Amino acid sequence: MKTILLVNSHAGKQQILKGLAEVEAVFAAGGQVETLCTESREEGRQAVLEAAVRRPDRLVVCGGDGTLSETVDLLLSHGLQVPLGYIPAGTTNDFASFLGLPKDPVKAASYICMGSPRPIDVGRFQDRYFIYVASFGAFTQSSYNTTQSLKNSLGHLAYIIEGIKELPALQSYYARVETAEGGVYEGDYLFGAVSSSTSLGGIIKLDPAAVDATDGLFELSLVKMPKSLLELNRILIALMSGKPDEELITFVHTKGAVFTCQEPMPWSLDGEYCAGGGQVRAEALHDGLGLYW
Repeated sequence: MKTILLVNSHAGKQQILKGLAEVEAVFAAGGQVETLCTESREEGRQAVLEAAVRRPDRLVVCGGDGTLSETVDLLLSHGLQVPLGYIPAGTTNDFASFLGLPKDPVKAASYICMGSPRPIDVGRFQDRYFIYVASFGAFTQSSYNTTQSLKNSLGHLAYIIEGIKELPALQSYYARVETAEGGVYEGDYLFGAVSSSTSLGGIIKLDPAAVDATDGLFELSLVKMPKSLLELNRILIALMSGKPDEELITFVHTKGAVFTCQEPMPWSLDGEYCAGGGQVRAEALHDGLGLYW
């Protein structure tokens, strides 16, 4: 079996590089393995496409959720279907935690070798693909504003710090949201997202019993702009505990949604910045990807 490892050398605290030889040995025990270490985003994008065109038996991404997300976007945008493995080596690894993937790189490699690729849902935001969340508003900027050096030195705490820094400048976004099933929600929102994970940005939690990565549905979350510190406190407790406050938070399952905004607002796709527009569409693609999980 031919395995190509794509390694983001700057992911997390670069711990993956220290144990890379052991990871390679796991895959080498079952066939051929080739490792491509990348130093930049552009280099990573090029490596993904070049590797996928060669049609390996599996393509394994070693990096954070952002690295995996960009890989998925490139593969699907170019119509390339390659069984995909994921060795989480980022700072937070929300998606990997949701899927229950081993945190230890060697164990994650063994997990892939002992398993088989299974279908999993992905998302499409306009013409881009994402793996677990498209969001706007509070706490979305904390993921892509956090510097790599801060992530490396403080780890998950870096996201918490950035999230807290956003609180004094809370901003609402007026939006009309129409779901694929005909539901309509409209108002001033502090935060909004369509997702298929129980953890968003390492800060916001969703009830595990309500999230399924294979049902072809998103979890739409809309958080009202608080009118008082008491309401803000209720919202923060709800978001960090995974127990929605129905008076302040809308939570529904949907195949997709159209967001119409008074003015373009920034979005985050799997923790990476994405420009929005006056109207944007997000939809769930049932079994859109074959992943070892």
